[in-house]
Amino acid sequence: MIVRLAELPVAGDWDHCVNSAVRVMGLSPLPDVLVLPELFSIGYVLDRIPDAAISVEDLKNSPLAQAASETGVSVVGGTFPVRTDRGTVNMLPVWDGAGKLIHTTQKVHLFKTMGEDTVFTAGIPSGTFELNGVTAGASVCYDLRFPELFRLHALGGARIVFLPAQWPQPRLELFRSFIRARAGEAQIFFVGCNIGGDHLGVKFGGGGGIASPSGKMLEWTDVDEFVRDFDVQMGEVDRVRSRISCLEDRRPEVYGVEL
Repeated sequence: MIVRLAELPVAGDWDHCVNSAVRVMGLSPLPDVLVLPELFSIGYVLDRIPDAAISVEDLKNSPLAQAASETGVSVVGGTFPVRTDRGTVNMLPVWDGAGKLIHTTQKVHLFKTMGEDTVFTAGIPSGTFELNGVTAGASVCYDLRFPELFRLHALGGARIVFLPAQWPQPRLELFRSFIRARAGEAQIFFVGCNIGGDHLGVKFGGGGGIASPSGKMLEWTDVDEFVRDFDVQMGEVDRVRSRISCLEDRRPEVYGVEL
């Protein structure tokens, strides 16, 4: 599976950002999956988010859905502010290669330090889903600091987990350390896609990547500015687990929680 990380900066208006994502999706050679960063179309301009929030129906008709149907590329579409009956949530959509919205999940843990809780409602995770014949999971940015959530993905059968994010450059080393840890502890592939460039006076610069089930970061091929392709060999999950089976060796009865 070729996974393309498009660590695009938040630059220009909503339509420009989405069109930039559509453009990099179609760069040759086409990937199997395109992954975008958190809130890549608007960023954390908190005073704009309530009015800019869209509906799930809007997601179904997104230009990203149309582009997926034209290219056959599946899309883990970063996140968007989406209106629900519970309030505005930070929602991650997934479209398959036919352009169908096959999964959504919501950011569970809100980053109160930057006021995210003033415009978003804490989300509800949606479990695993099937993407290109592989069981996958997805969560968002600050969720990375809460391993219990990713244990649920692993116990649900996920072999790869996607995480769109906005982690500033001073915490990039920690971001990548968490990616490696989440991959190694569950023996899965873990995909972290960070925004590039600067945003609201903060330097981000991309720098995410994909960790293998052994906890090593994968090498990549440069496709365009902020855009890299990774060759994810899903058979590596079984090879690593055949040597050390962490999930089978768990002892939940001593942990005090049902995980």
